[in-house]
Amino acid sequence: DSVSTLNPGDAATVQVAFDGSHVRFAFGIPRGNDGSIGADGQAGSQGLPGEVSSAQLASAIGGTSGNSNGVATLGLAVSDPPTQGEIQAISNKMDELILALRR
Repeated sequence: DSVSTLNPGDAATVQVAFDGSHVRFAFGIPRGNDGSIGADGQAGSQGLPGEVSSAQLASAIGGTSGNSNGVATLGLAVSDPPTQGEIQAISNKMDELILALRR
């Protein structure tokens, strides 16, 4: 349902809630670090741009969606109200997916 940007270095977060009909997820994703900061407190210079061809880029990202292919679907019918076991199964599957998507 939502994604929020966290500060660099913060741990990513996932919150799960059940509203009586749907399981709701809220993700917190840390943004990357800003460029280097000099002794004067000002942003440092940015590095030179890299040279990447379209073929290299296509090759690098071609298999990335395959990272999650090993994660089976949850296949869980959630009762109303959900049980502790059902919520734990959802949490376990989220952990499995997060680990599969890490590079």
